[in-house]
Amino acid sequence: MCRRTVPLLLGLLAGCGSSSVPPTLTPTPTPPGATVGDCGPVVPGRQQAYFGDLHVHTSFSFDSYFFNSINGPREAIRFAKGEAASLPAGDSDPDTPATTITLDRPLDFVAITDHAEFLGAFKTICEAGGQVPAGTNPVCNLVGSNIRGDIRAFVEGRTTPFQIAVQTLLADAPTDRPAWIEEQAITDDEDEPCTFTTLHGYEFSSNKRGQMFHRNVIFRGDASQVPDVVFSSVTPFTGIDDRNVNDDWMLFDHLQTECGGLAGCRVLTIPHSVNLSDGRFFLPRDLSTGLPPGRDGLPLTPADAALRRGYDRVFEIYQHKGGSECAAGLEGPYVVGEETRCDFELAKNVCAGLPDDPPACARYCSGDPSRDPSFCSLRFGPTYLTRVCETQGLDGGSGPATNCTVPLDQYQNAMAEGLTLRGLLGLNPYRQNIIASVDTHNGTPGNVRERGFTGHGGVLEDEPKDHLGSWDCDNRNRPIDPEDPADPGHCTNRVFLDRARGFGPGGLAGVWAPENTRAAIWDALHRGETFGTSGPRMRIRLQASWTPPPADICSRLAQGGQSVDAASGAVMGGDLPPRPDGATAPYVTVWAMQDPGGESPGLPLQAIDIVKGYVDASGAPKVHTYEAVAHTTDPVERPGADCSVAPRQHPAQLCVTWQDPDFDAGRDAWWYARAREIPSCRWSTWMCVEAGVDCAALSPANGIFPAETGWQGYEGCCVIDGAPGAFSGRNIFATIEERAWASPVWFEHR
Repeated sequence: MCRRTVPLLLGLLAGCGSSSVPPTLTPTPTPPGATVGDCGPVVPGRQQAYFGDLHVHTSFSFDSYFFNSINGPREAIRFAKGEAASLPAGDSDPDTPATTITLDRPLDFVAITDHAEFLGAFKTICEAGGQVPAGTNPVCNLVGSNIRGDIRAFVEGRTTPFQIAVQTLLADAPTDRPAWIEEQAITDDEDEPCTFTTLHGYEFSSNKRGQMFHRNVIFRGDASQVPDVVFSSVTPFTGIDDRNVNDDWMLFDHLQTECGGLAGCRVLTIPHSVNLSDGRFFLPRDLSTGLPPGRDGLPLTPADAALRRGYDRVFEIYQHKGGSECAAGLEGPYVVGEETRCDFELAKNVCAGLPDDPPACARYCSGDPSRDPSFCSLRFGPTYLTRVCETQGLDGGSGPATNCTVPLDQYQNAMAEGLTLRGLLGLNPYRQNIIASVDTHNGTPGNVRERGFTGHGGVLEDEPKDHLGSWDCDNRNRPIDPEDPADPGHCTNRVFLDRARGFGPGGLAGVWAPENTRAAIWDALHRGETFGTSGPRMRIRLQASWTPPPADICSRLAQGGQSVDAASGAVMGGDLPPRPDGATAPYVTVWAMQDPGGESPGLPLQAIDIVKGYVDASGAPKVHTYEAVAHTTDPVERPGADCSVAPRQHPAQLCVTWQDPDFDAGRDAWWYARAREIPSCRWSTWMCVEAGVDCAALSPANGIFPAETGWQGYEGCCVIDGAPGAFSGRNIFATIEERAWASPVWFEHR
């Protein structure tokens, strides 16, 4: 057998026959060698699971201010602690509270990551430094109206000419320093060691030429150990020269200078929205040099490879703009065998059930909206529906299709590509471990519930038509006579604008750390003892060793322990030591547990998958997924028509020890794990089901629900076929397999 499942008679798996909350595990006696930490005894090798959000925008971000100016950094942090936060309503009033929301459980840690670009600028200028109420400055209201009015530019990461003009005027405005100092003071003030951790951070957000090239910057220490400046991708000359060839190197150089010269300063960066980078983030090797382009577009050097490796420590695999693990139709030359789970929240997709879809899409998009994934009905381009780039490069050079995507925009493929680069450069510049986060623009970290999803854009998502989509005219041919989307004959270039339906609630960052302090949380991120979830508070832990683990390994992992040291193996994020003489393939052990639940119970688990990246005999990077190495023995069913889920006898916990049947000790490799819940309803399905929408009631004349149905604004619940006078609709019933991802264990063969 190439794998052996740890016997289910272990006490850890006593709850596997039930979907109830797992029984409380009896702690093992404290072993000798414990030290005194900031929060009590610290046992070597013993960690706790902590959940947080490292991607949070507040009213200090230029875009968030015009979506929801109500929640600043302090309000956002206190929301993460369990207090209520406010949301606005209406299309043009982001300043007036209309509803409140709370988390069902507080988080353990948070970082406010407002955009470095114009940090605090609009809040400072529009409110005259706090002297006038938000929403009373007519010039600011005009700017906000323009930004909100081009939702397509926002979701595509484009910068409009109007925005470029504003950016040029504000690029050197002296607002970011006082705003950053204020944010640092709030962050330090709200930090509660051992109970709740706040981390200092900001987001570097390059959107040049439509390529999202974003990183969150996270610091370890308090304000005295954090630079008093943030680094922006925008300068007064960006409107003239918007090349991004050196954006990453400028950020890294800045951090080297500003943080490297400050006592006690330590910092890491977190790439995110890579699925929206149009091939910019992980660049392919040039055929002539064998290396990807680096600084100034020249071949990447070992020194810059080490620079990148030193900062990019963890990768945001999922957030509200979609998944970046893998994607249907973007298998490229990397995938070996079958990977059938690359259908998770593809906000930017190349599969839509159309004739020119890549062949692999046929597995997912059958044309039946009652069973197909949500992305199969996202056909508005280029916001969601895109095509595979024919070229991939810097400075908007990916194309020729607008807003295209490539296989290297996905974690699996990029991490495999990095293995090949190690053979050329001596180290792997692409190596990153895993987290997830939210990317809220409401100042509501950790708000990840599918049912009752409130969106991330304040007034942009305050009613069903904003979430689900609506018919839209471009008004280009009728500048004087306003067009009417309800009248197809009086609407030029009429399209169904999906708005935010391709987005999702986002996920959570998980770390295994000995205690809940800044140092412990940041150190876990830096070493990669991390995991990400798509929202539920699932726990997952992975280790690998050259010898079989002990019989109680599942109990050890469940209690935050392990059975390896640097000489025998590695935990997630770490490196396997050299293979001992006589050893075969490493033993990879994965343990996962369902979310115990907050206001409502969590759902049981369906399976654990192990994903492997490696270099084949020809030196080519490859990815092989071993699906369901541990799994439920009950039949897996879709939710009922009312979104109800039958837990049946699916397990609350799964644990497996597995050996790679294809291991080659002469080739670099990595292994990460993915745990999946049983299927449940996606947020958009919940919205449509709870409203009782019947798409058969659409008007044949215009594809809009008649007013008497009460469903106007819910047209995005439907796949709409036909033409004016003959429109018809079929209900979309999209489900989701919530999941957790454990960071890889890495193997370098020499």
